[in-house]
Amino acid sequence: MNSKTDPRPEPDDPSADVSYWATAKRPLQILVFLLPLIIAYELCLALLLPAADGRSVNTVLAHKSLLQFFSAFGVADAGGLFLGGIVIVVVMLAWHVLAREAWRVDVRVAGFMALESLVLALPLIGLSHLVAAGAGAAPLAATGAVPAFAEFDVWSQMAISVGAGLYEELIFRMILIAVIHTLLVDLAKMTHLTGAAIAIAISAAAFTWYHDLLGPDGTVSGRRVLFYFLAGVYFGLVYVVRGFGLVVAVHAVYDIITVVAGALADGSD
Repeated sequence: MNSKTDPRPEPDDPSADVSYWATAKRPLQILVFLLPLIIAYELCLALLLPAADGRSVNTVLAHKSLLQFFSAFGVADAGGLFLGGIVIVVVMLAWHVLAREAWRVDVRVAGFMALESLVLALPLIGLSHLVAAGAGAAPLAATGAVPAFAEFDVWSQMAISVGAGLYEELIFRMILIAVIHTLLVDLAKMTHLTGAAIAIAISAAAFTWYHDLLGPDGTVSGRRVLFYFLAGVYFGLVYVVRGFGLVVAVHAVYDIITVVAGALADGSD
């Protein structure tokens, strides 16, 4: 493509934005940041999370759905177990190549991203306590449907929390928001802001429906609906403004904090 008509900066173009805020949203930097989480979760799937039947794993529904997708194309369950992590790696690398960016990462940025994810998890923690306080209940985790999650040990719950961050954000934010935004902006000719707002709202609604909404009495809990929808909106905003890497980390950090807080509370009873 003629560089005079291509609006994207060349990889080594001095005009390219190299600030932390821009670098943290670049695919190769995101991949470097997420790679430890991807590897850790794949190891947990093999060593910590095998189900009692010996043929499946305890993981979030979003990840199971991804594995079922591979199975539909003839990939055996055992062979497809690690394909979820491979998908994320391949997507990030393909995005990087298509963006024509330099093969350059800054390790310091990954450290700042970890710190930022901790800071961005704080509003969600505040929201969970606010919603829970109104019902006199414990804060809710943003981990998706996992049978008997409360019966797992703390380490398994923390591992599944990482999986929730990786795969729920892959499906509900990266894939769903991208598809809806493309349909609304590129095809329906809506503005970017309007398309993003609608995409975030639809994604949040889907994220809410994906979770267990039943309260202790067996009926739909209003506080669960409220929390998961607002959490979905918040994750959507983090994704659109700060990128996939940060929203994965924020989701995982929040769930891990909720798991640890719950374990400490049980231990003090």
